[in-house]
Amino acid sequence: MNNIITIYLSREIIKTSAATMLVLYIILMSNALGRVLADIADGDIPRQALWPVMLSQSVNMLVLLLPISFFLGTIFTFGRMYKDHEIVVMNACGIGYRDFYKSVAIVLLPLLLLTSYASLSLNAKMQSNARAIIDQENNQHEFHQIKPGQFNQSEAGGTVFFMETLSADKLELQDVIISQTDRDAMILETAKSGRQQLDEQSGDLFLVVGPGQRVEGVAGQKDFKIIDYDRHGILVKKQNKATDSRVRSIEKTLAELWSSKRIRDRVELQWRITIPVLLTVLALLAVPLSYIAPRQGRFGKVGIALLVYIAYLNLIVVTRAQLEARTIPMIVNFWWVHLLFIAITCVLLFRLNKGVLFFRPGSAS
Repeated sequence: MNNIITIYLSREIIKTSAATMLVLYIILMSNALGRVLADIADGDIPRQALWPVMLSQSVNMLVLLLPISFFLGTIFTFGRMYKDHEIVVMNACGIGYRDFYKSVAIVLLPLLLLTSYASLSLNAKMQSNARAIIDQENNQHEFHQIKPGQFNQSEAGGTVFFMETLSADKLELQDVIISQTDRDAMILETAKSGRQQLDEQSGDLFLVVGPGQRVEGVAGQKDFKIIDYDRHGILVKKQNKATDSRVRSIEKTLAELWSSKRIRDRVELQWRITIPVLLTVLALLAVPLSYIAPRQGRFGKVGIALLVYIAYLNLIVVTRAQLEARTIPMIVNFWWVHLLFIAITCVLLFRLNKGVLFFRPGSAS
């Protein structure tokens, strides 16, 4: 009979957790879509990067929603059973918290593997892919605004382009004239063709032209320098190094974080590890927290469960900020928060079982 009860509890937990996950996912992804569309309208994100950005957002949401969905799903499942007196019947048959945790573990183990993979590896990969596409589209956007047959100014404002024709993909230029100002000197270049090129190491965008001729001099003076060249690169847009370093810890692989000595990388590594631990601790806490007294409403513990989760998550977020500020030793990291809520779980179990962990009511003499 225990196997039947275990399968029944596991199935109910899966259904309730999946429904909770779906509702929260739709709400948060709708908000995320609105923010991304607003960024696209403001020009902060290229419209071509909409789906890669939304995919990275969905994975990031998945990492954060799996713990709370499973936590609330377990609370809803056992809360309903307490209200419908199913738990009372199970206790009378000798089924207690030890059996309840078996059902929770059946659902938790595959969910823990998924959460670990998404948190440790998949999320970073999706964030990195989205950032690469955004950078690529932003760099191409400089050339997408170029119009043939008229003068075009670069984003920095120091270079003026003119080309007779432009290819369909707006990457190849023909019969190019380029004017630059370097302090008091004027630089004028003419070339038969040109093409944009992105430096893979620095991320800087160049216009490579040639063959052509370069004329340097000061207006009003006769001292001019004339250079014939076969191929020449002109810096069009320089990569923002500050922004690149700010997001890199999110995009780094697990191996890169493990070998890094930077404090932000070390904190990022601990943050990725703490998400699966968060899921496990919430699963342990949900079973005793879902207890409902006979006269208490079915959803009486939902508010308490949300407050517990908010407190748990806020403590983790505050700890992360303190770790990055180096006010908390790295050896402590997030474990003190997990141990605190494990202790709360033990206190609840002792209180409900009158001082005995995993007490099976039907086995008592």
